[in-house]
Amino acid sequence: MRQKTKKALKFTADHAALALQMLIEEGKTVAADVGRALRRREETIRELRAKLAALEEVSGPAARRLASAGRKAARRAAPRARKAITRAQRLARQAQGRYMSAIRTLSQEARAKIREIREKSGVEAAIQAARKTSK
Repeated sequence: MRQKTKKALKFTADHAALALQMLIEEGKTVAADVGRALRRREETIRELRAKLAALEEVSGPAARRLASAGRKAARRAAPRARKAITRAQRLARQAQGRYMSAIRTLSQEARAKIREIREKSGVEAAIQAARKTSK
């Protein structure tokens, strides 16, 4: 079998036809070989088209199912509006934030004392004590 050339030849269709005609005239290539090659090319193209059509038939329903599932997932994953928190929840969260900022700079022993104050007297008293301790 002949090895492929390393350089890719760049011919137009007209140049290729002229070169083939010259080879046939010089007796280096037989016209029957060219005809067989062209028929093999056409047969290969028909086979590839048939395989592609079969693949499209098989994959069509699956592709539609995947697209539909993707659309459904996108609808399910759509962001939803958050439920508004109650006034009591908002106040509790704000108090928690003030408490955390007040004890942030305290030592472990001071934090333990403030924690006891919080359990006994509530968050506001603990915040005031933590602010006094940090000064």
